[in-house]
Amino acid sequence: MSHYFENDETIKNEPSQVHFLLNKKEFTLHSNAGVFSKDKLDTGTRILLETVLESSQNIPESVLDLGCGIGVVGCVLKSFWDSEITMIDINQRATELAKKNMKSLGFNANVLCQDGIQEGLFDCILLNPPIRTGKKVIYSLFDQCVEHINEQGQIWIVMRKQHGAQSAIHYFEEKGCVVKRVNRDKGYWIFVVKKS
Repeated sequence: MSHYFENDETIKNEPSQVHFLLNKKEFTLHSNAGVFSKDKLDTGTRILLETVLESSQNIPESVLDLGCGIGVVGCVLKSFWDSEITMIDINQRATELAKKNMKSLGFNANVLCQDGIQEGLFDCILLNPPIRTGKKVIYSLFDQCVEHINEQGQIWIVMRKQHGAQSAIHYFEEKGCVVKRVNRDKGYWIFVVKKS
């Protein structure tokens, strides 16, 4: 079985569109088979975006959408913030769609098809962890986020409580980070991680 966090060239090409309304703005993004949440805006991402836009007091200069999929987080934030956006995903089809979606909205972004963060420092990193990859992969992404966040930066994460949100918070705290849960909705926790 193929997963959205893998590159599977045998997956059929089934172009489609995702339509959604967020913070009174309408979005239509290109999608396809073989990518995360291919036919709708998933609930966790919606809650994450609404919380970030409501809670952020300062607009960060540099934003990383880690595990960007078709680019929902990067596209939405770029439409509200004048930030430099970087988007990373291991799925080549997803990154091609993310580039296309950014371009169709008239935006520029640095979109990279690679496994995790390999370089750079960011003011804001957003992550909806790929739960099906397992704890080892997810915690490796957590480590990368801490390594690549600026001293005053913020890591925003959305996780279901039942998928280990509390354990994730403890993990960051054990690494010396300061963690604050800022929202809880429909079983999802949104928490912000900062270096102490």
